[in-house]
Amino acid sequence: MTDKEKLIEKARVLIKNEEFEKAIKILEEFYQQQPDTDIKNNLIEAFFTYGGYLNDDYVLEYEKSINFFKRILDLDPENYRTHYNLGIAYFNLSRFEEALNSFKIAISIKPDYKHSYYNIGLLYEATENLESAVEAYEKALEIDPNFIYAMHALKAVKLNLDNYVKTKSKNQENKDTIEKLISLLSMSKRVRFDMIQEILNVNKETLLEIIINWGKKNYCVIDGDYLIINKEFQTQFFEDLNQGGTGI
Repeated sequence: MTDKEKLIEKARVLIKNEEFEKAIKILEEFYQQQPDTDIKNNLIEAFFTYGGYLNDDYVLEYEKSINFFKRILDLDPENYRTHYNLGIAYFNLSRFEEALNSFKIAISIKPDYKHSYYNIGLLYEATENLESAVEAYEKALEIDPNFIYAMHALKAVKLNLDNYVKTKSKNQENKDTIEKLISLLSMSKRVRFDMIQEILNVNKETLLEIIINWGKKNYCVIDGDYLIINKEFQTQFFEDLNQGGTGI
């Protein structure tokens, strides 16, 4: 066994025992003396293994892992796995723009790297860009239709997107209803109950609960089949309505 082979074997044993920095030091010193391809590849693997260890959910040394991934890129700028793992480290630190850039670089080097597309999807979900998350997951599945993580993620995000659209539509509907009600109450301080009921689209029991709540706040009084707005509290009443104060 040559001196180089002995050194590589020693470094591998140290890495196996999680003595990463000792292994890296040995390989770096030898590489400086002899820029050999085998040493370079083993040094890159040492950096990569240590960076992955630091990036683990149990170790949580994300900042430190970034340093070692960048040291790989000094030796091998086209290492797509390193760009990808650098993206994960940034993602874990909520540095989303840098994470997205790293994932995209990985894809530019290896266009069929499904894991980058999957993590771009996760990133877009984290930043509440659900439409873009769907696109990313679908691209991952174009590469590998059986990519189970992307399949589940796509299903979940589509469900969330559907619920988001429904909620947004309902909120707009409620906003339109409030605007109609305020317009009606602005035109007359004396309004029939059936007109309010029609705008709010509620049954009589619900309407009665709403009006009782308004009365408790001194917004109005009841006169037969009419609601009479208290002018003194009109501005506050309308502000309350704009904040969803109908109670529905």
